[in-house]
Amino acid sequence: MEEPRQVRRDSAPPGYTTPPFPSLHIPPQDPQWSLYTVTDIWRFILLWTLILYGLFHLGAAGIALLMQVGKKRRNWRYLWLVPLAYIFVAGVEALMAGSVVGLIPTARSTSNSHSPDFIYFPHQPKSLAGIALRSFCLGIALAISIISIGYIAVFTDSPLWRLPFFLGALSLFHFLEFWTTAAYNTRVAEVSSFLLTSNWPGYAIAHSVATLECLVTNVLWPDRSWAPLHSGSVLCFLGILLVATGQTVRSVAMIQAGPSFNHMVQHRRSSGHVLVTTGIYGRLRHPSYFGFFWWALGTQLVLGNLVCFVGYAAVLWRFFSSRIRHEEEFLVRFFGEEYVDYRRKVGTKIPLCP
Repeated sequence: MEEPRQVRRDSAPPGYTTPPFPSLHIPPQDPQWSLYTVTDIWRFILLWTLILYGLFHLGAAGIALLMQVGKKRRNWRYLWLVPLAYIFVAGVEALMAGSVVGLIPTARSTSNSHSPDFIYFPHQPKSLAGIALRSFCLGIALAISIISIGYIAVFTDSPLWRLPFFLGALSLFHFLEFWTTAAYNTRVAEVSSFLLTSNWPGYAIAHSVATLECLVTNVLWPDRSWAPLHSGSVLCFLGILLVATGQTVRSVAMIQAGPSFNHMVQHRRSSGHVLVTTGIYGRLRHPSYFGFFWWALGTQLVLGNLVCFVGYAAVLWRFFSSRIRHEEEFLVRFFGEEYVDYRRKVGTKIPLCP
């Protein structure tokens, strides 16, 4: 079979049309031509994902500023701009996301399942439509979280700001899971890299129960405190610190490992898989696991959840201790004595996981 020819980005072949995005050419009914190069596709999706996400940050900041202005009664008349600004930003976001999705039907009609670009079609592992939609929804969730935290903190004395904080932490976590993979381990990045449905349905049940515990306890017993010596505010601050630290450590670990990082335990060593022992890996043996473990416990401290804090700690410890043992069997097989020496020198910093 003849290999697909490359499409030059500076000029389209006869019969081709150039869409509004100059780095992509949409071909006619000719299966000999490749729709996109891998570099074009990932540059395109990363650029627009960042634009979509950034606009929501700007929109949230602008709305928060308007809310501050609205604190003065004589300026309350400006508060009608809050929903208007949000609708405008959301509309622009939807338009941009639609521009990504709109490329797919055209591409679908010009190729088939044997095309090297088929994996980028809807419902495929690297679906551009799926990536755009998930990025769009996570951006909305984070924006709503920021706005809700600001509104509850400024206009009420309710402790329920903790719930949008939890939603925001989850939104940022799942976005960064995909972004760091796409930016630093591009070849394996796909829709599942968001980890939105990983360990389903247990993962979703755990977060739903945590949300329910926080809501019920703060509505029915708003003045209760299980923290000793009235240290609830201290534990809340500690939780925020753990969330920030855990997220940072996990993202840095994924960045520094690059192509050697994978969300799934690898049973075979790939050509680009190397043992990383420098940077954050020089201090933590499994920094991505360390990051998620303390990030998750931090969210429960912020929520003020006693039951879920204990439950999260038990479940996560069991999961990671088992996964580390399983994964290290293959790492010893891959790297031999080099990994054995590394394991002896560097710990995980996860309790009871040497």
